[in-house]
Amino acid sequence: MLALQHAEPTPMNPDARQSHLRRLAWACLLLMLVVTTASAWLRLMQPRPVCDDWPACRGAESVGTMRAAEPVAAVRWLHRGAASSVLLLVIGVAVVALRHTPRQLEAGVIALLLLALALALSVLGIITPGSRSSAVLLGNLVGGFVMLALSGCLLRRLYPCAPPSRALAGWAMAGALLWAAQVSLGALSGVGRSEVLPLLHVAVGLIGTALGAAVAWAAFGQRRRLEGGALLVIAALQPVLGVGAAALAAAPMLVLVHNLSAALGLALLFGLGFDKRQRLPGGSTSRSAALSGSPSDPGDAGHPPLRRSTLPGLVAAVQRHRSAGD
Repeated sequence: MLALQHAEPTPMNPDARQSHLRRLAWACLLLMLVVTTASAWLRLMQPRPVCDDWPACRGAESVGTMRAAEPVAAVRWLHRGAASSVLLLVIGVAVVALRHTPRQLEAGVIALLLLALALALSVLGIITPGSRSSAVLLGNLVGGFVMLALSGCLLRRLYPCAPPSRALAGWAMAGALLWAAQVSLGALSGVGRSEVLPLLHVAVGLIGTALGAAVAWAAFGQRRRLEGGALLVIAALQPVLGVGAAALAAAPMLVLVHNLSAALGLALLFGLGFDKRQRLPGGSTSRSAALSGSPSDPGDAGHPPLRRSTLPGLVAAVQRHRSAGD
């Protein structure tokens, strides 16, 4: 009996828990930005010659490249420390969201997905140390970007916002897939395995950028101005950064900013596409009303919400009961 009592979820103040979850989600998102940026920097610091016909020469080895061992080692330790911290944070989010009542199932599910991806990437790093295989490169790159996108989704779920329409969510998810393809093709183009990949990278990038700008404009019309504005800026910057990086022979700093803006754009598109909440009368959403744990009226704490349409019937039933008693 004692074991069963300990296994049951324990109550927790909704406001305190929401505050804890938001702090954990912010920390997770910022650390994932550190992880993805450090990972991109480490890829750029791999031995490669300076070239004028980028990205055709990225696959060649050269001992004449400028590389400092100390910064590379420091960034590698920063990457490992941030990744390990993210693993602990998502465990904390899952415990806070699912251990206490009322459970926040959506936040808990996202945290469990993040935990699974973090463990998978950890195993991949352990069994393929120092590998420069294309499959390992894509696994680490896409896995890190998806974790960043899920961290953004987790944070956005913890703040009230208007849900996107089904059409907007569908186009946003299509845009996220195009941006993920663009990122993958860009990484493969950088290792110089094929002359076709850079052309595909540019073509998919142009289509994805146009779709991202259209999604951003539509998000403005559905009261998602934060995501819409940020996505519009990123969609405008992506082609400029890409052309600048190619013109300057893949200057590491430009490639790094290009990679970071692509990661943020993918996260924004994925967040809009992953949002499956539906509108309810009065501006609330089906999932936020059920999972938030924060009643709209402080006086309703601890009581199930009543729909407005049921109140007249309830009043009539009370009046009939009183009349029967008299």
